[in-house]
Amino acid sequence: MKKLLSALFAISLVIVGLFVIQRYLVAKENAAAGTSGSGSKVLNIYNWGDYIDPSLLTKFTKETGYRINYETFDSNEDMYAKVKQGGTSYDIVVPSDYMVEKMRREKMLLPINRKKFKGFKYYDKRFLNKSFDPGNKYSIPYFWGTLGIVYNDKFVKRSEVESWDQLWSSKFRDKILLVDSARDDFAFSLISMGKSVNDKRPADVQAAKAKLDALMP
Repeated sequence: MKKLLSALFAISLVIVGLFVIQRYLVAKENAAAGTSGSGSKVLNIYNWGDYIDPSLLTKFTKETGYRINYETFDSNEDMYAKVKQGGTSYDIVVPSDYMVEKMRREKMLLPINRKKFKGFKYYDKRFLNKSFDPGNKYSIPYFWGTLGIVYNDKFVKRSEVESWDQLWSSKFRDKILLVDSARDDFAFSLISMGKSVNDKRPADVQAAKAKLDALMP
């Protein structure tokens, strides 16, 4: 039950998780050669937790000879702050769509070398050339998901969770967990008010926050 609750509201607004080439490389010459300062081949990856089976990293190293330095983060904002402050260099990071756009505008990314990547032809065109990265100059699709509710049908009837506004039922008081993502939490709060998830009007944002405070004090 604990694991189920911790997964409750596994929320992501049709988000495309993306591999992104990060601009702060260890050294320009090492990036070109794909090596670390010691001469060994190293790939530094910063990704969401539980996105890759650790055994695949070992398999990748055996097949390619590249040693993987693998770190994880819990939110786009945590990832952004660490990359922004510098001091750590990554070859690949995996932000969500809106964060790709933010990092691109702030010149935190290097363009993908399309000559070295041959996989674009295998992607569904629905996931390419999005507004946050026109032409996929800096990113390629990795994961996508939908906004949703996870519930235990031993205790909750489907009819009780068919709309977002039902989450504020007294039955669920102190029995709900939310994913640690302000963007996604605000999204369903706005939806419950009949508003767009892209609503930026101060009055609506404050009202959405008030609803969230009532749901999760």
